[in-house]
Amino acid sequence: MKKLIFTILAVTLSMPALAQLTQGQHMVGGRLGLGFQLENSGVSYSDHDRVDWGTLGAEYGLSYYYLLTPHIGLGADLSYANFDGGELFESNEDVSNKTNLFNAMLSARLTANPSNLVRFYVPFGLGLATAQQDIHIDKHGTHYDKKATDTSFAWFIGAGFEFDLGRDNGWSMGLEARYNTFHYDTDKLTRHAPATVSGDGNRRLSYMSFQLRVNKRF
Repeated sequence: MKKLIFTILAVTLSMPALAQLTQGQHMVGGRLGLGFQLENSGVSYSDHDRVDWGTLGAEYGLSYYYLLTPHIGLGADLSYANFDGGELFESNEDVSNKTNLFNAMLSARLTANPSNLVRFYVPFGLGLATAQQDIHIDKHGTHYDKKATDTSFAWFIGAGFEFDLGRDNGWSMGLEARYNTFHYDTDKLTRHAPATVSGDGNRRLSYMSFQLRVNKRF
């Protein structure tokens, strides 16, 4: 049975697709997924407690690539994400930091096997991220609310796979994972804050995103 499964998988991955990637094609795609923060916001409200900038969020994106070769595509990537960072159990005392993030990137896509039925690829990009954080602290006698926006350099790198839908119609579907990073000036959130609230200055923030993608080639 194991040999049969291995043989089927090997044949599937080596089969030419009816709608393989070709030089000069345009690829437009949309995606929807979830993002998970990899560190806290850098804003402290006590000696040992820091505010999460987003524990879980939804991310939406659009992309465009022009295929210079079957293996290489160049284009642009736009995305919007909304993260809600707060305590698991709400009470009269709570801490939260809601983050809205917009990314505008120049991007590239490297496809390992453009003529196969199942294709594996690596996307990466760099550009600008505009992040708006809305912080609320009502804890240990500290009461503070502040909203601030910061724009910084940002980049991402990922890995994904896709497969064609139907016969030679240009539609494909797949899954993609990305590591995303940007910077945020925490001083914008802590300026004029009580003495118990402090920040780490210009802090690097990052998150992982896992997405379902749909693409159209023409």
